[in-house]
Amino acid sequence: MKTVSFGIANYCIPCHAHCRYCLLSSCGKSTGVEQKTGMAFAERVMQELSEARSDLTTNYYCGYCMDMPELPEYIRFCREHHSPGAKFLQMNGFAFRNGQELRNLMNTVRENGVELIDLTFFGTEEYHDRFAGRQGDFRFLTEMLDASKEAELPVNVSIPLLRENLGQMPELHRMLSEKGVSRFSFFLPHSKGRGKTVQDQRITRQEFDALQEEIRNAFARVRHMTEAEWLSSGEIADPEKRNLTLVLTPGNMERLNTMPAADVLNELESMDDRYLREMPSARELAERYGDPANQQLFRLRDLLLKWQQQYIADTGNILYDMHDETHHFSVHL
Repeated sequence: MKTVSFGIANYCIPCHAHCRYCLLSSCGKSTGVEQKTGMAFAERVMQELSEARSDLTTNYYCGYCMDMPELPEYIRFCREHHSPGAKFLQMNGFAFRNGQELRNLMNTVRENGVELIDLTFFGTEEYHDRFAGRQGDFRFLTEMLDASKEAELPVNVSIPLLRENLGQMPELHRMLSEKGVSRFSFFLPHSKGRGKTVQDQRITRQEFDALQEEIRNAFARVRHMTEAEWLSSGEIADPEKRNLTLVLTPGNMERLNTMPAADVLNELESMDDRYLREMPSARELAERYGDPANQQLFRLRDLLLKWQQQYIADTGNILYDMHDETHHFSVHL
């Protein structure tokens, strides 16, 4: 399988929320390495790979959130190394701030070259706060909207669609539109991290079609079909490309610092190759687990992941789950 990108993730910033479906299974503390250590390692590895593998896209990013004292330095680093964080930041999970502190934050983000931020709302206030695991989170995000507008910093609002929040979408869309939001991205939650816990909340084609037109029009443009439709489409096939991500931890940093970048990349490719060897093909998984009556909507990526997770649970054959974003992982394209 062709590797098309190589990312380095450093989960060194604790998130102040505890979202129900966090893809990273955020635990409220840092599990990465000190920021400067991570950036120094990333700079070396990305430089070596740019010389040895010019066909490969490389990047460095932080988690679990962007609430870091070195935010301008991080944005500068991303700009120098052509990473997405130079122009785009997802800004959920920040510690609560008062009005002036929020205005200062948004001005700092804009003045350092960020062109768009993203805020995720899960529903109306009571539901959102429960889903985010933090009382007052909804109010705080609306205050962030006000501060970003004052700083003339564009905002995209992302909203997951689940069976239990669909009835809140008209009110939420209206309220946010009145706040000046014009960019919306509605999406279906990915089944990674704690996303596995909301599989029963995946909506059906009928439920999607019943939504307001403005919500349907702002839905993710990636192709979605029901499981039944994917099974009958004849389009289920194994991916041909992959993105690989190395997750930095205090336990692996010393060893990684002694390794040439090519060896780091080869190690991850070997891990993913083993995963693919031990995993049945997409068609075999479809025959084994596919439900021709299921009307829930999926991206093909998410449907294959659901079947792979079922296979791992049934057999225990996979020694290292390459879709677990808390460890080194791959995304098959």
